[in-house]
Parts: sequence; structure tokens; C-alpha cells
Amino acid sequence: MASLTRPFEANATGRKCWTWPKNRLHLVKLSPKTTKNVPFIQFSDDPIVKRLRWVMIGVMLFSMFNTLAGQPESFWHTPQTAIRGDGLSIHNETNHTFEFFLGYGWQFYLPTCAAYFSTAFLMVSLLPRTVALVAIYSFIFGHYFGASNWLAVRWHFGMAGAPIYGIVLGAVVAFSAFPAAEMIDPAIKRLRWVVIVVIFSDFTVTLVGQPGSYWHHPDTMHEGNAISRLFMGYGWWAYFLYDAVYAWGAFLLVSKLPRMTALVCAFAFILGHFNGVSCWFFYEWRMGMKAPVICGVMLGVVVVWLAFSAKQKANRTINAALEPGSG
Repeated sequence: MASLTRPFEANATGRKCWTWPKNRLHLVKLSPKTTKNVPFIQFSDDPIVKRLRWVMIGVMLFSMFNTLAGQPESFWHTPQTAIRGDGLSIHNETNHTFEFFLGYGWQFYLPTCAAYFSTAFLMVSLLPRTVALVAIYSFIFGHYFGASNWLAVRWHFGMAGAPIYGIVLGAVVAFSAFPAAEMIDPAIKRLRWVVIVVIFSDFTVTLVGQPGSYWHHPDTMHEGNAISRLFMGYGWWAYFLYDAVYAWGAFLLVSKLPRMTALVCAFAFILGHFNGVSCWFFYEWRMGMKAPVICGVMLGVVVVWLAFSAKQKANRTINAALEPGSG
């Protein structure tokens, strides 16, 4: 170890600090006054978390707006007649959802939502980066599914509602999480495999959800998507071939398109087929809103682990290359 040429040296404030020889790292001894300036509660300074938390709030607000706008006229005078996204009464015990005091009227519903949104915003602002990102994506997936229900059932968009909303939301998420200046190639290469997984997950639950008669009489299929119905009518093997070609096309699309367009497509596919899987749990098997929430949390963990861990490794490689003395 090199010896210290000057054990102590006075700085601009008159305090003494340890000083290594020239071109070496300077280690400054912090004074008690300096340590007192460190806040007890520190909000996240990560730019991705800062941007995505506002996307999360936007998705929540869109879900809340649809919930209020989709209520029957009687709701504004008799809150007990409120309905939920699947068109049933909020008091229906089948498929329980989280309504946040909607049955007590909009006067209770709005402040409760404001408290809920504020708590979520504060939570993701204080949590460590990775945990915060998982929470943000979980909230986004959950409220995306909630709003998609209103688009399909109440506003009569049908099967087109979720894909359209998924494309718009996918674009917002992509541009917020991965600005053009940052490296996104590793994330695209990994997210395209997530696209394949959610597509085949949708394929699997669709087949599992078919009635027993389907396997002998394909015309008794149970499926809302017109294109899927066309192939399912020829049997499960035709539907499998269609799904395999479709998944291969999606993979190829995400792999070949320009970087940002590819990322938007990846998130759109993920959101759309997440909704497809969740619909089977929610509508067909009546597992309530907790099933889409659990699926959203699991998918959020996968997306953050694959997309953002790859981005962190790339950034660490760049930073290591830029350090003095490297290479």
C-alpha cells in the first residue's frame, strides 16, 4: 500500500481530511454535522420508479373513472344499486371484488380511492428499487384488468377493448420505463420470452376451460374470441397449431421491429394475454379479483427480474468501462 504523503490536510471549511497521493481516491472523514443532514425517510431517486409511479396512478384513475361512469343512473340517488365491472351488483357474493365503499355513494368512494392511491404512491416511493418496481407493475396489471372489464361489458367494446387498451398502456409503460437514450436491447431479448409464456398460458387455460363434450364435439367450444373459435372448431390440434404460429409470429415481431416499437409490442402482448388468462379465472371459474391480482404480482416479478436486471447489468458494464484505469 502506498504511504500517505500528507497525513492531514485542511479543507475549505477548516476541517481535516485524509488525503491519498495524487491521482488516488480521496477519503474524507465526515463530520457529525454532515451526518445529521441525512434524512430519516428517503424517497426513491431512481428515475424509472419516478416515472412509472405516475403511470401507475394514471391506470388507477382510469379504472376509477370507468367505475363511476359505468354506474346506472339509480346509483347517484341510491348507492346500493352500484354495479361492478362484470355487470353484477357489488353485493353479489359470487366473484367478490374490491369496491372501496362504492355502495356508500361517490362521496365515500372518492376519498377512499384518494387515500388508496396516495398510500400506493407513497409505498412505491419508499420501497427499495426492485420491490418498488414489482409493486408498480402489480398495481398496473391489476387495474388494467379492472378497467378492461368495464370496456368489454359496460361500454360494449367486447373482445377488442382489452387489446386496444393494452396497446396504449404498453406504449406508455415502454416509453416511461425505457427512454430511448437507455439500453433496451437486453430487455427486449428477455421480454420476448415472457410474451411466449403468457401466450401459451392463455392457450392452456382456454383448453382447460372447455366443456368435456368439446374433445369429441369441437362445435361445443366455449370461447369468446372469433379467430380462436374458428380454429377450435376443427379440434384442439388445429387450435394448437394456430397458437404456435401466432406465438412464433409475435416472437419474430418483437425480435425484428425497431427497438422502441418492439418494446411496445412486447408489453401489449403481455398485457393482452394476461387479461385473457385472468378472464378465465374471474369469469369462468369465479375465483374473484384475488386471482388476477395474484397473477399480476407473479407477472410483475418476472418482468422486473428479466427486464430490469438485464438493464442493470448493462449499465454496470458501461460504468466499469468508464472508470479511470480500466482497460
